[in-house]
Amino acid sequence: MLALHSRKVFQAHVLRPASRAVWNVSLPVLSGPGGSHTTKYNIVRPGKDNVEWDDFLLALPEKEHLASMSKEVPLFIRYLKVVTDKEGRPEAFTAFINRAKSGLVVESDVFITSEELLSVMWKNGYSDSERNAIQFTFPADYKFHYPELSVLFDIPEEETYKFCMRTRMEKSHIGELDFSKVKRQGFIRDHWLMFGVGLVIFKYFPFFNYYFGVKVFGTSMWCYTMWTGLNRWIATSCRRNEFMAAQKTANDVMDGEDKIVESMRRFANDAKCVDYLNTFKEDTEAKISTYREALAKKMKQDLTERALKQLQAIAAFEGNMGSAMQELVVTEAAASFKQQFPSDKAMQTKAFESAVKSLSGATTTATDCPVTSHFQSAFKSLEGVDLSKLKGNASGTLPERVAFAQQAKEAEFKSTFMVTPAEASEVKSLAAKAKSGEGYDFSKLPADAADRLDALYASINAKVGYAMPDLAPQAIPMTKDSAANAYIEKVNAQIAESAKTLRQARLTAFVSSF
Repeated sequence: MLALHSRKVFQAHVLRPASRAVWNVSLPVLSGPGGSHTTKYNIVRPGKDNVEWDDFLLALPEKEHLASMSKEVPLFIRYLKVVTDKEGRPEAFTAFINRAKSGLVVESDVFITSEELLSVMWKNGYSDSERNAIQFTFPADYKFHYPELSVLFDIPEEETYKFCMRTRMEKSHIGELDFSKVKRQGFIRDHWLMFGVGLVIFKYFPFFNYYFGVKVFGTSMWCYTMWTGLNRWIATSCRRNEFMAAQKTANDVMDGEDKIVESMRRFANDAKCVDYLNTFKEDTEAKISTYREALAKKMKQDLTERALKQLQAIAAFEGNMGSAMQELVVTEAAASFKQQFPSDKAMQTKAFESAVKSLSGATTTATDCPVTSHFQSAFKSLEGVDLSKLKGNASGTLPERVAFAQQAKEAEFKSTFMVTPAEASEVKSLAAKAKSGEGYDFSKLPADAADRLDALYASINAKVGYAMPDLAPQAIPMTKDSAANAYIEKVNAQIAESAKTLRQARLTAFVSSF
């Protein structure tokens, strides 16, 4: 029992937690960032770079000694918006938004928990609805830092900071301190102060001569000072690199796990393949019949729409031709007057007499004005004339000019909406070249003749308002699998053969109609 008690006392008072050194191999659990940190109270806390843990009640840290952090507060901002709108403090909400838009920078351990806040609200007489709003909005482990309490209850930040620190000290909270601010400064000064005091003391002892005091003791102190400085610098760099390597390894592991899960998802429905193959024939037959029905309805709809558009185009052309003929009659009558007036002496004399008569104040009739009489005679010349049988002449009489324009419009109408004799004869000549026994073999045509026949097929069908369905199947692209490529080549050959058969049937029906 005595030995066991002695061993426990020795472990409690002599042994200390292992610390990070330069010249040995540290365990991962004893590392800094990402590992664990054993405080001087033998309490384990997460290891962080440039962070020292201590009891606030014993350390009594200043505000600048506390470690800071950046906190995201989306939930608090939504709740604060409701509170400030109800209390009429929009400027407080705007100021807090501007402060927290890039992350709210706070001291990490200056806070009170949700339960502590609810207890304080109950002690200060807040209503049940107000406390329930906090309780049901924020989780039980939410930490209200002093800037949040300040803007939420409209209290100066200094007061909320003091209250949070007092609450943490009453709990003997072990919090984060900025190690660069709380560590002892001036280690070089301390080392050489030790050297000076030691040299003054040792010089009164025998056998401590100049060589030992300056050479041995001084060189040892210089080496110790250099080792301390380099150890701090190297240890900081090593901890940083270890933390970055650990983060990279963790990211690689998570990326690998995501890729594994993604790969497994691709094969999630493999077990259903057998079920699908068992009903493949029935499903395909049903879908093929549905596809044929839908295809026929689509072709019928396209044909109706195309024919309707063609009829509308014909009606529009005829309407434009009627209005153009009216304008043409007036234009041609004016043109014939301009052409006849310079060479007609009687018309010139009549025009002069009409002008003199109008200047004298006498009344002029339509027969006195050569312009009016010319237009009346021109319009009367069109009465009872069959323009379709009259030979047109661009420089003849008015009926001949109108007949010429009407015949030009009719020729344009025929070339636009009707198959011309030239096109029909060209189709017949190409069909004669492709004649093979009782049928046709269009593969015998040269490339230019085949292209011309396809162009005639498209243009003539467009003229008559026939919608041509686009049923040309597309070839399947090749893959990297040679076995699959052999099957794809067979399918593509069948597709090409079906396309050839479809073209042969189309062109045969086309040339047979001429």
